[in-house]
Amino acid sequence: MAEAIDELQQAARLEPDNGEGHYQLGLALARAGRHEEATSELEKGRELVAADDRSQNANLDIAEGRAALDKGDLEQAAARFRHAIELRPESSEAQRYLDDVLEKQRRTERTSATDRTGLILNPAELSAKETLVDYIRQGKYKEVEPLLAEYVKERPTSSWGWYALGYSRFAQQKIGESIQALAKSLELDNRNAEAHKILGRNLMIIGRFDAAQIEFEQGIRYQPDSAEIHYNLGKLFSIQDNWEPARKEFEAALQSDPSYIEALDALGFALEALGDEAAAVAAYEKTIALNEARHGGFASGHVNLSAYYNRTGNPEKALDYARQALELDPRSDRAWFQTAKADERLGRVDEAVKAVNQAISLNSRASSYYYVLAGLYRRLGKLEESRNALESFTRLERETNDLEKMRRDGVATPPGRKRD
Repeated sequence: MAEAIDELQQAARLEPDNGEGHYQLGLALARAGRHEEATSELEKGRELVAADDRSQNANLDIAEGRAALDKGDLEQAAARFRHAIELRPESSEAQRYLDDVLEKQRRTERTSATDRTGLILNPAELSAKETLVDYIRQGKYKEVEPLLAEYVKERPTSSWGWYALGYSRFAQQKIGESIQALAKSLELDNRNAEAHKILGRNLMIIGRFDAAQIEFEQGIRYQPDSAEIHYNLGKLFSIQDNWEPARKEFEAALQSDPSYIEALDALGFALEALGDEAAAVAAYEKTIALNEARHGGFASGHVNLSAYYNRTGNPEKALDYARQALELDPRSDRAWFQTAKADERLGRVDEAVKAVNQAISLNSRASSYYYVLAGLYRRLGKLEESRNALESFTRLERETNDLEKMRRDGVATPPGRKRD
């Protein structure tokens, strides 16, 4: 019983909004004779379960509202979003959608007036939020950032404003400032799955993997059908060579969006790491077929198949896929590297040197490129060049190890965010 209570208390700390967890903790405390604590936990559990029911109904209203919005039924959409707000007044998502619907209704009315008068609408007539959203959709992150900073200065309790500011900073690789803005957004509305996602991606970039995992898992909790959040969590597991949970997340992403080409390619990589080579090759081939159907420029499927055939001793096929990858993306350093490895296996050492140097010119931080280059120079008898390449390899490996040590020793909680 004592061990059960310890585990349930830990669960309650990790997910303080989980009503079932608090309720089970209350039952365990009651069985252990700790009646006062049990009463508190049971009451908290009942309240949270009731709140969760309201939340689920609100989510259904939001889903129905979004469906109505997609069909152009603005009145029905507005009614659903208003009902969601009645159930969950703190829901910024429902309020955001309702604001968008009301603005669409206003714009429709203004457009009708414009059609009658022949006048062109002044952009200044648009709402502040819609103007900011337009900037973001156009990728004008540098221009919109000061506008968003002013927006949250005037509306410091706007979780949407802080999220949008964090998003614009993330897009500009202003990682620290983005983390601060997103943490503020989540303080105001912890149920914003997109804010959890972007915060998690920030934390991945700086190597704070434990904290990133918490954010992605929270995002999935509030938006379980988000293919992108599942994909991001899968990539996080992949970075740490944790392949089985990575596979599960990529499969969950594809269940939500079967055409998610990045998730399909990543699933192939995870399957290959797990030793299921036939399934991995099938995933890569499906990735390639999907890209061809879209007439896209996604080269990773070709690169991964090239690497697979290099590893399994078929350099001709590896070279063919690497060249196809370079046709799609001539700046793919990974494709140039696989070209070099295939050329080396085929005895074309000079061509291999050129290819790996091209890979290094596109990505000078990949230590493995220098290691292969050192071996190629050694085969050509260029010992000085080989030593220089090996020194570069050693330096980059040391820097990577130092960064990994810093990551392991670092604090996992982002500024402004409290651990549950």
